Amino acid sequence: MSNTSLGDNLVSAGSGARYDKSAKRIMSFKSVLAWTLKSICTEFSDLDLKYIERNCIVDVSISNKAVHQDHPDRKGKLDGDEKVTAMNSESVSKKDGTVYFDLRFRARVPEKEGDVYLIMNIEIQNKNNPIYRLVSRGIYYCSRMISEQYGTVFKDMDYHKIQKVYSIWICPMPKDTKRKSSITRYMMTKRDEVGKSFINKRYYDKMETVIIKLGREDDYSSKPITGLLSVLFSPTMPIAMKKRILSGDYGIAMTKKFEREVLRMCNLSYAVMEEGRIQGRKQGRKQGREEGQLEMLNKLIKIGKLSIEDAAYSVDMTVEDFLKKKEKYQKKSL
Repeated sequence: MSNTSLGDNLVSAGSGARYDKSAKRIMSFKSVLAWTLKSICTEFSDLDLKYIERNCIVDVSISNKAVHQDHPDRKGKLDGDEKVTAMNSESVSKKDGTVYFDLRFRARVPEKEGDVYLIMNIEIQNKNNPIYRLVSRGIYYCSRMISEQYGTVFKDMDYHKIQKVYSIWICPMPKDTKRKSSITRYMMTKRDEVGKSFINKRYYDKMETVIIKLGREDDYSSKPITGLLSVLFSPTMPIAMKKRILSGDYGIAMTKKFEREVLRMCNLSYAVMEEGRIQGRKQGRKQGREEGQLEMLNKLIKIGKLSIEDAAYSVDMTVEDFLKKKEKYQKKSL
């Protein structure tokens, strides 16, 4: 890793991309996925969270599966939970500008007649006002996940074997707004206009698009899943408070790996917010922000809330580079 300044790591053109990468890794932890399945998918509403976490989440893939049919899948996968494995890739022709599903996995639903599998897609939408409607894009993603099942999940005329798909879109709260959290669901339903049919729901209930818009962080307890996600994606909530809420209210074990990823995303959230504020400002003001962030990290280290290794990790620096910057700042402060 090159010896860049703290500010270049925290406030740079690439911080948004690093935030997206970190957010996907956070969502790939099975404890978070379990809450998402139980809260959003009716198929899991009656199951225990621990059971879902341990038995129902299969083949998680992060930014590996191409959305469009004529685009290639990525051969490798981003670092994440050690239990994360890639889903099968389809053979397609190569094109530039490939779009990937943020997160894809299969979810196993235990039933008496035999296990049923769902295909899940989770997307993190940071653009507040895209030029398209999210629901339309979500329906397209669902359609792709259904059409690609031909030849793998079913073949010939066995359309009844199609597995249900979900496309869930998470929209973190944009800055300078005070909207309330909301969950909107779009699904296929049956309406008898003449007479009455008796076809089982499982034969047409094949896709759902769910849009979750997160509200302000002090509204975190309004609904379990919106509360959990609002805490995870909050750019201003202190890490100590996040740990207390995640552990106490949601029963999520704060493992070293999970805690470090939450810390990293906190810092990247701060960086993304700052990007919009620093354009056109003088270098002296930029340096002041760097020093303020370094001072905050130093305080956390002094009171034993943060190790030097975690502080360096949170700003994408080696321990050696971080110590050099820390020493330089301390000398300047004398």
